[in-house]
Amino acid sequence: MKALVSGLLFLPAIALSSPFLICDPYPATGTPPTEFVVTISGVSAPVVTPAVAVTGGVAMRLDLGPLNLSGSKTLTAKARNAWGESVSSAPFVFTAGSPGAPGGLGLSAH
Repeated sequence: MKALVSGLLFLPAIALSSPFLICDPYPATGTPPTEFVVTISGVSAPVVTPAVAVTGGVAMRLDLGPLNLSGSKTLTAKARNAWGESVSSAPFVFTAGSPGAPGGLGLSAH
């Protein structure tokens, strides 16, 4: 039982460890988007994510972990609602992948 409780304590850290694509929040006034359309490295099937309520407005929060990305990726996004779609964002470039092995191993008295 103690092991189960200990394991459950680490579950929130595991669940929150994915990288997220986010944007600045839209203000509560104006015409907010209802969803965001994300294109990854020009893939013709974009990822659609609903707008998430934050600080009185809405923003994008796309969990990239389940997409199993690797290598260099270029993302663009558009905001969309019932009346139309915005222009694409500036490209956001990043490299997805595991870190390299630690180097320079040694001993320390600290």
